[in-house]
Amino acid sequence: MVDKDTVINAVTSSHDIHLLKIDNREDDIITRINTWMKGLIDSVHDEEEVQRNRARVAEVTNFIDHLRDEVDNLDLQQY
Repeated sequence: MVDKDTVINAVTSSHDIHLLKIDNREDDIITRINTWMKGLIDSVHDEEEVQRNRARVAEVTNFIDHLRDEVDNLDLQQY
């Protein structure tokens, strides 16, 4: 028969290994979540940046068109 100390040591060791596996799994999950979250935030930021840039280009284009119309109107008024 196995003595009490051996059983306690075996149970404690098993418990420690179990906790280590849980901690490792938790670390893996947290790492994957952080990677996913960073990718999502970067993607959203990139999409918003593209939309903002397109809106700014459209605004500049509209302003140029407006100025061309003004110049054309000035030319017509002089003749």
